[in-house]
Parts: sequence; C-alpha cells; structure tokens
Amino acid sequence: MALALGIGVGLSSYAVSNETRAPRRTLAVGVPPSAVASGNLALQSLGARRARVGSATVNAREIRMARRAYRSEPLAASAVALQALSLTRNADSERAQALLELAGKLSRRSVLVNMSLVEAAAKRDDRRAFFAWLSRAMLTNSEASQAYGAAMATATAQDGAVEALTDVLGPKPRWADVYWELVIRRPESLGNAARIRIALAQKRWRQTEVQPTDEALVLGLAGIGKFNEARQLAKALRPAEREKGNLLVNGSFAGDAALAPFDWRLAALGNLGASIDVRNGQLVVSAVGGANGSAAQQLVQLVPGKYRLAWTMSSNAPMSADAMKVRIFCAEPDVESPIGILTPLLAGKRSKNIQIADRGCRWHWVSIDVALPDDALGIDAMISDLSLAPVS
Repeated sequence: MALALGIGVGLSSYAVSNETRAPRRTLAVGVPPSAVASGNLALQSLGARRARVGSATVNAREIRMARRAYRSEPLAASAVALQALSLTRNADSERAQALLELAGKLSRRSVLVNMSLVEAAAKRDDRRAFFAWLSRAMLTNSEASQAYGAAMATATAQDGAVEALTDVLGPKPRWADVYWELVIRRPESLGNAARIRIALAQKRWRQTEVQPTDEALVLGLAGIGKFNEARQLAKALRPAEREKGNLLVNGSFAGDAALAPFDWRLAALGNLGASIDVRNGQLVVSAVGGANGSAAQQLVQLVPGKYRLAWTMSSNAPMSADAMKVRIFCAEPDVESPIGILTPLLAGKRSKNIQIADRGCRWHWVSIDVALPDDALGIDAMISDLSLAPVS
C-alpha cells in the first residue's frame, strides 16, 4: 500500500509539473490532474495551427477538451481562453471579450491569450488597451520582445498613440530601451515619438536624463525636415544656453556637445575629426591630406538679413585660405538654394559681415568645412569664440 501510494504521488507530481509546458506527458500518464492539461493541450493545438494559418479558429475537438478542463477547473486560463475564442458571432462579442480578459487575468504568460487580447483591442480601435496588452506581452515573453516592440514602434504613428503610450512608458518598463531603439528607425513614427518623449520629460514622469536614443531621435527628425519638432524635443531635454548676441549654441565651446544638431555635430572619420576642449574653450579640428568634409556643424534658424560672423583661430602649421571655411547653407529639403555662403577661416581674431538672402529658407546649416589636397600635410586647428549675430 505504501509503495502504491508513493508511486501515485510521484505520478501526480509529474503530471502537475508538466500540465502547462508539456500537457501531452500529463495526459499520457493518465492520473489527475489531467483536465487542466487537456485545456493546455487544446490551446497549444490552436496556437500551432495559427502559426501555419493565421486565421485558424477553434475546432470541435479543442472545444471539447477546453470544456472538459473547465468542468474540472473553472479557473483554468486555457479553458476560459478557448471558450472565448470559440465565440465568433457578433452577438457574442461582449461575452467573448469578457472571457478573454478573464483569461488574461488568470494567466499573464500565455502568448496566445496575450496576442488575442492585443488583436481584440486593435479591432475595437482601443489604443490604450492595445498598448497596455502589448506591454504585458513584452514583459512576460522576453524572447518575443523584438517582435512586440516592432509592432508598438510601427503603431506609434497612429492617432491617439501619444497619450496611450505615455502612460505605458511612464513607469519605465524594462523593455523601454528596446522600444526606443526600434522607433527611431521608423520615420513615420518619429513625430509622435518626439511628443511622447517630451511628455515623459515633464513633471509627472521626470525622465530628463538624455539617452543615446534621444540624440538619435533629434537627428532623425532633422533628417526628415521636421526641424521645429526636433528643436522642441531638444529644448525639453536640455535647454540650449546661447551666449548673449550669439545665434550659435556653445559657440564658446565651454561645454561638451549635446543633442546635435542644435549643438555641434562633430566629425569622427579616419582622415577628419573634431572634438571640444572644454578646459581651453576650443574646437580642435584634426585632418590629414585628402580630408574633405564637415568637421562640425549646427542647425540654426535665420531670417533674411545681415549678420556678423566672428572667430579666433590658430593652427600648428600655416594653412592656405581654402583649407578651412565656414559654410552657411539652407537645410530645408524642399527649398532650392545655391551652394551657400563660404567664408575662409583665417588665422587670428577675425570677423566678416554676410548677407542671408530671402529665398524662402529659414533653417540653415552652419558648417566648418575642411578641404585638403591629397599631398598636403596634416593640420591641427584650434577655433574659439565662434559667433553669428545679426547686424542692426
């Protein structure tokens, strides 16, 4: 009798341990609790068929197995979920939704239940529920977080996504970094992503620390011509401090560059690079023969009129007048404009008046360009006190 009891307890324990992950083993043993395993097996069966055919519905065998599980254990999530998914008539929609939400409360880890809740929210056009269920699916299934995150990033472009996603992202769920990495790759979602990030930086959530994805988001917005949205985001995360009378941010090079292009965007190429020497208040530009491109650039809003460009520069060796220039040109993609205004950067303390013509362009790049012949010696140039100011 003791031996039989021991074997029975062992088999029952084996059945309990496998009723969720391996329900076939539990049913093969043939001892209680097999009813719950029957429901789990039916749910797995439906999941497997949906993996092959996304529109697959619950079949008669799966319904029988679910009802058997429900009679034995009314709170079995798989049994409740299958009964909800079997109700496909419009007249049963409210009952099906109630049962599906109950299944979601009974089990947080069922992939099929979570995705069914996401799909149901999408069909009802319920944005808050859609993002809330997607969030839970990402929290409970890290292996599928990329797929769920991609769906969330794409849906960010939809109307109503800003308010719904702000509440979901406010508590900083552990998948938040995955979401931001994915959303910055979707141009159609960048506008709403910026509004969400601005909302998260405000009083309720106070997520003010600048992340690498924030810088990528600002650059992404500027790259598709959404300059106003990009500047609003940059201001919300780190208000720019301009020196009095200077339209350039950090023209004194007193701080590290942050949130380009509304601060300096610095080159880091094999033959051309730039860095800020905060201690000495200098922009240090290093280039070798053959270097050609922008060492540092910044986006500035300019109205037509006269401006004064001023700078101080020194270098480790004499340079030709064409080696370094400040180029100011239109950044707006839909505005036709010439090559821009070119001003040679000569050594010493210098200034020059320039004229911004009225060509319908308001956003301009201010770029420090380098052009060295292939046989030229390398240079190290130090620029300080760079300013652009309107002339009264």
